Amino acid sequence: MVILLLGCTSQDEPRASGTTEPATTTIGVATAIEEPVEETSGLIRIGPAAYELVFSCVDRGAGEILAVGVGTDINGKRVHAFVQAFVGEPYVGVEVGEGEEKVLFEPRLDVPLLFTFHQDILRFETVDFVTDLDVDNATFTPAGMGSLVVNCASFETSLPPG
Repeated sequence: MVILLLGCTSQDEPRASGTTEPATTTIGVATAIEEPVEETSGLIRIGPAAYELVFSCVDRGAGEILAVGVGTDINGKRVHAFVQAFVGEPYVGVEVGEGEEKVLFEPRLDVPLLFTFHQDILRFETVDFVTDLDVDNATFTPAGMGSLVVNCASFETSLPPG
């Protein structure tokens, strides 16, 4: 919330002869007061790596939450996360890098993916992350155990574009 205050005065000033001069105007300096806005943030751990992201959360109703996160890692690589906290279809996808250097981390398919959502905090306590997931052939490269915590400070009505 931004509050903008402006002061403005106008008055006729008397002259020495008793007549009044034209009105002078004084304009005050604008002052902006900003209240801190709590950001929806999250932390994703994959093996020894940790990624702090800014998230947009969408409450789909019936306890279903979508969260999309963006940020950069310590090397300046772009990081995107897509989190689907649905009772029947939970998912966590984390993409690090761009172009040919892009790596997609996903949960291992044969391990249950459990989450909790309580007091606007979404948690996936244990995620067995893999890369190079081939669903048809059931092959993958282990990437390490991890977790995800997103503090949904606010909720959007739809996912951001892109």
